[in-house]
Amino acid sequence: MAPNPTYAELEQRVSELESETVELKQIQHELYDSQEQYRLHFTLANDVMYSVDHQFKVLNVSPNVEKMLGYTPEELVGRPFHELNVLASEYMENAFADVAHVLSKRNIEATVYQFITKDGRRKFAEVSGVPLVRDGESIAVISVARDITGRLEMERSLRESEERFRAIFDSAQDCIFIKDTGLNYTFVNPCMEELFGLSSSDIVGNNDRVLFGEAEYMSNREMDLKVLGGEIVKEEKTKSVNGKRITFSTIKVPLRDSAGNVMGLCGIARNITERKEFEEELRNKERELELQTKNLEEVNIALNVLLDHREEEKKKAQEDIVEKAKKLVFPYLEKMEIGILSDEGKIYRDIIRSNLDELISSYMSGSSQQYQHLTPTEIQVVDLIKQGKTTKEIASLLNVSLPAVSFHRANVRKKLGLLHTKTNLRSYLQSGY
Repeated sequence: MAPNPTYAELEQRVSELESETVELKQIQHELYDSQEQYRLHFTLANDVMYSVDHQFKVLNVSPNVEKMLGYTPEELVGRPFHELNVLASEYMENAFADVAHVLSKRNIEATVYQFITKDGRRKFAEVSGVPLVRDGESIAVISVARDITGRLEMERSLRESEERFRAIFDSAQDCIFIKDTGLNYTFVNPCMEELFGLSSSDIVGNNDRVLFGEAEYMSNREMDLKVLGGEIVKEEKTKSVNGKRITFSTIKVPLRDSAGNVMGLCGIARNITERKEFEEELRNKERELELQTKNLEEVNIALNVLLDHREEEKKKAQEDIVEKAKKLVFPYLEKMEIGILSDEGKIYRDIIRSNLDELISSYMSGSSQQYQHLTPTEIQVVDLIKQGKTTKEIASLLNVSLPAVSFHRANVRKKLGLLHTKTNLRSYLQSGY
């Protein structure tokens, strides 16, 4: 049996126990702080934290799993992953391999899995894992799953947008280019390469001095600075490209970053040289056509004047023929009618009158047509009335009696539809009959 300790030894032992107690309390406090910090991270983290053992059974899972997959932690803890239907079947084999990999004391980082939510939707998560080691043995896998569905969808959308842009950029028949704030080219499409006979590597990094020379560079720079100032600028301009004069219709717009700051410009230049040449040719043709039209109008006016003059001469000649026939031939035929003729002479007279009527009828037009239904004597009376001659004067001129003139006047009024009206015969005849 050990000898009783001395007071000094007891005092020393008490002091050591007190020190050990203080140290244990400090360790306990630090452990509590650590547990509290773990609990806060475990419960408040946006990512889902969980652990599985060697049998792939869920040991614990953070509450955020309900936000991500729709399951409560209680629905998952204690059950094997392959029975939960939360991991897409095509990813299950990789998951088993990753768990084995971690349990062999190796970490995994940023492995992508596809999870199935409680309502059947699919989500992608980026999973990392580390081993939980106790007494030198890996007893579980601690993993963090971050929902990257939105990011992947955004990346896919961006990829599709880039593919569409590239398809348009590469196949466009217009020159498309992008410049930075230093007015150096950063992108050019194949159409621009073909036009200038240069590869994109020869153009990108350079400015318009390389493509157009100093004078054109300064002119373009003035326009580009307006675009960098936030304006959208359009212009039509003819430039020299490889010794050829080419007219471009160009639009330039500012490119902005997510904060709205101008980070460069994008331009689309269409080669409209052929169109401008066609328009100029069309204008020339129009001018020629206008000149020819004017000349034709002048010729047409002259022809119309000649035709009118000729028509008037023809008309006058026809009227003269009719008038002479009426005055020089028909009066004698009338005298023959009241004269004494043999039967054979009367036949010849009627034949002459018929043939003469038929001959001059083709010349009857205008005012001459007006006399067609009048007898030759009535025509003579009408002409003298129009001249203002009185009945007595007409009788003297025609060598007939006054009653004969009155008879002819009455016949004229009847044939003109003026019988039993107060219309003045001379005024009617002078009005255009």
